[in-house]
Amino acid sequence: MIKKLLSFVKQPKKGKELLTELDIARVVEVENDAAETHVDEATNDALSDVEEWKQNDLDLLQTTWQTCCAEPLNESAVSAFRQALHNLHGASGAYGGGALTRLSGSLHLLVSDLEEFHDDAALINLHVQACRATSVTNESGAEDVADAVCDALEQQVNARILALTA
Repeated sequence: MIKKLLSFVKQPKKGKELLTELDIARVVEVENDAAETHVDEATNDALSDVEEWKQNDLDLLQTTWQTCCAEPLNESAVSAFRQALHNLHGASGAYGGGALTRLSGSLHLLVSDLEEFHDDAALINLHVQACRATSVTNESGAEDVADAVCDALEQQVNARILALTA
């Protein structure tokens, strides 16, 4: 299903705004609140701090991406997005790794050599939303879904990079 969804990624035409037509937010309900865990108080405090840092990094990634969409020619907005992504990817191991590390790594690979995001805005947007979705409480089968999303997005990024280098 995810692969079918990603097959609809269309290259937007040049214009003033970045087109981010694909949206998984309506499929995956994303909450900003940290999931509660049943552990001792000291561990809970440490987990709360890490979860708060993760949420802050995810918020910054999303906010800087929204600024890029609103002002696609603003170089400082693009730089802030790249920095937020770099920081999130660097800290993703401390946040539990897994899907967040794969998604932020795939997004980092995609945007690292792009001068402008216009042609890849929908794919970038999916990555940003998928990163946010990793903060949703894990339920049975959630890791399988996360792996499928990661696989599909990584394949899209690799295909896009091959197209750019050909």
